[in-house]
Amino acid sequence: MDGDLDLSRTHEIGRAIRRAESLEPGVLVLDLRRVTFIDSTMLREIVAAHLRARRDGRRIAVAAVSEAVRRVFRITLLEWRVEIVDDPADVGAGGPREPGGGSGR
Repeated sequence: MDGDLDLSRTHEIGRAIRRAESLEPGVLVLDLRRVTFIDSTMLREIVAAHLRARRDGRRIAVAAVSEAVRRVFRITLLEWRVEIVDDPADVGAGGPREPGGGSGR
């Protein structure tokens, strides 16, 4: 994912997330390294993915977010729901973690 994640890309990104979920990964990693802006419609997609992951016994992580995007996760308290890491390789395949865990804070 790159650039602005806003209303104009909601369906595209939502479909990509659901395609990745259909592979039933233990951890779904959303790589936001090249994202410069994220709006509430995309946050809703991430929250929905988080809820599906919890229901299905998986985890969701967000990798390498910029400070601007990280601030949105902090303000909305989403950083307490999804794991935030600096690099996708930092995400282990272990079970659910405690809220607020993860690196890169």
